[in-house]
Amino acid sequence: MTVLTKRTEWRLDRPANQTRRSTDLTPEEQANVRRALHVLRRRLGGYHELAKAIRVPATTLQKHGSKKAPSAAVALRLSRLAGVAVEEMLTGRWPVEGACPHCGRG
Repeated sequence: MTVLTKRTEWRLDRPANQTRRSTDLTPEEQANVRRALHVLRRRLGGYHELAKAIRVPATTLQKHGSKKAPSAAVALRLSRLAGVAVEEMLTGRWPVEGACPHCGRG
């Protein structure tokens, strides 16, 4: 029977760009998606309710709301929930700046 005397790692090295995923959104689009996320979170009553509505883990939404860059997939799901075109959300036309997060009035 063979006994290993030295620790060996059996994995392939991958390029950094293959293992790390970056967002497809510009910084301005990310800010607009974050604003929409906060409005929808307020309307539905919290991250957990919003997560159930768009079928995404609540921890993912919390990270997108604070420090992690929102993904295009989350932006698409949020726009479907809000009933607006994804382009309106990405450009910042929805929600309107300064509008009430509960009723949407300006």
